[in-house]
Amino acid sequence: MILRARLHHGSRTVDRDVELKAAENGNGLRKFRAGNRTVEAQCEVIAPGEYSFLTGGRSWSVSVSKRVGDSTGPGGPFVVNVGPREYLVELRDPRQWRQRGSSHEAEGPQEITAPMPGRIVKLLVAEGHEVKRDQGLLVIEAMKMQNELRAPRAGRVERVYTAEGRGVDSGARLVLLV
Repeated sequence: MILRARLHHGSRTVDRDVELKAAENGNGLRKFRAGNRTVEAQCEVIAPGEYSFLTGGRSWSVSVSKRVGDSTGPGGPFVVNVGPREYLVELRDPRQWRQRGSSHEAEGPQEITAPMPGRIVKLLVAEGHEVKRDQGLLVIEAMKMQNELRAPRAGRVERVYTAEGRGVDSGARLVLLV
């Protein structure tokens, strides 16, 4: 699954799509993708919230904790220390945005993207259709399960980027809602 990460470091703020793929052969080797860059790293959990990464011949100590006094949800913000650098990180699951109806999602044109790789089973709308909030837009099949993607808000379907039967990658554009 791809998460959206917002990283704050000093006065800089960067948004990235982040994906973590679990180790496949039990050796702790994991693949991380942030933006267009993919990194393979050996990852070990040292203690709760303490990690050790080995990549490209370099070792990194990483600690992750909730911000003191912050009672927000599971997406953070988190304080992440990578060596001497400290970052404030917020994670957002696009599927949760749609479920909660976040005001961030409710403004302006919005592209609905595939939350995971899969196959489009059924299109429930066409270009030009008016939709209500939570109305089904399409059905995607992934890992032998069918998931209906719903409209995060009322609007008009401006563009449908996919077709029934087509395979899609995680993050692929599916529908443009205006």
